Amino acid sequence: MEQSTQENEAIVSRVYEEALGLDGDLARMNEVQRVVYLVEHLMQEVNSGASFEQYFRWASIDELGQILPALRRLGLDSAAAIVESAMHSAFPDGIPGSDEEMPDPPAWSGDQEVELARLFGEFEELNGHVTNVLGRFVSRSAA
Repeated sequence: MEQSTQENEAIVSRVYEEALGLDGDLARMNEVQRVVYLVEHLMQEVNSGASFEQYFRWASIDELGQILPALRRLGLDSAAAIVESAMHSAFPDGIPGSDEEMPDPPAWSGDQEVELARLFGEFEELNGHVTNVLGRFVSRSAA
């Protein structure tokens, strides 16, 4: 399991805080802020709840629609595959079309909860790698 560097953690944290200052409004963020926000929000929510359930409760429909392209753009194909599997498990009929259509709170069957927790176990191993990739992305974008 790859460990994140303190430098990359600081870079990602700084840009994520900038994006949070824009109230999570993806349209107001520049490209770097948007990618960091999408990926770091995923990481924080999934890891805080030890499952994807937490992320799916708090991510907007817009975020859910943009997370897979953001992960793939960064070359995080393994992470994207896990997130895509989690989405299919959580939303077998497809992601709701709008935030208003999302059940509040979303509810999952026992089988879905078990699958989401299993996928978190796979995803958790990528934490350090994802942070390092994000940090390098920010550094390259600033150059």
